[in-house]
Amino acid sequence: MIFAVNALVLLAYFTISFLIAQIRKNNGIADMAWGLGFVIVAASSLLFSQNGNLLSITISILVLIWGLRLFFHIAVRNWNKPEDYRYAQMKEKWRTHIAFKSYIYVFVFQGILLFFISLPIQLSYRSTSAISSVPQFILYVFGVTLWVCGFCFEAVGDTQLKKFKQDAANKGRIMSSGLWKYSRHPNYFGESTMWWAIWIISMADFAWLRLAGLVSPVLITYLLVFVSGVPLLERKYKDNALFQAYAKKTSVFFPLPPKKGGGKESAC
Repeated sequence: MIFAVNALVLLAYFTISFLIAQIRKNNGIADMAWGLGFVIVAASSLLFSQNGNLLSITISILVLIWGLRLFFHIAVRNWNKPEDYRYAQMKEKWRTHIAFKSYIYVFVFQGILLFFISLPIQLSYRSTSAISSVPQFILYVFGVTLWVCGFCFEAVGDTQLKKFKQDAANKGRIMSSGLWKYSRHPNYFGESTMWWAIWIISMADFAWLRLAGLVSPVLITYLLVFVSGVPLLERKYKDNALFQAYAKKTSVFFPLPPKKGGGKESAC
């Protein structure tokens, strides 16, 4: 029941997001809708399941913190900006029936991805049982700690990059400090880490059905590393000599000490 309800809620939510995008003539609204969509799934799961427990409430609180921060971060950054080049290129490629294709390929598809990535949230509301052993508590604490680490990587990384770009003196220059010194994409690493943590928390009170939630961290990590995150930005800067020098010494995803030599650091 909860899965069907959340699927309908997400369909309604992304349909509304699509309508706003049509009014704004900007499919970048989908980026703003992403984080908030998980908050809506958590709220919907709590409302319709009425099976709140330590794990599900903890997960919902963490998702609320992450989702709202990401929503406001992207909204403030993009609201009055031109449409992101990715969506502009899509429209140029489609040429005809652009509104319909935008709805299906951007908003509905994103809703489908969100549904599967949010499985640990939904599955955590399928049981009213509580943590009853030391190993369970240890796994719970480990998951929460890992989530905090991931959140810091994403939030701090975003903040550092925002401040760097806001300084006019940095135009055309290279960012060589902060988390971007250890990873070319620390914010993406942080997001991936958070979803692995959410799944771990959901498994603290083990149930076979919750194993299905493993699709969440696997899917989001795959998307970030191989599809819509890292590859897009890497291609965007493939002809930038400064970025290429930075890439030679800086880990692409997982934070590592920079290699010796290879030029200065950068950020995108």
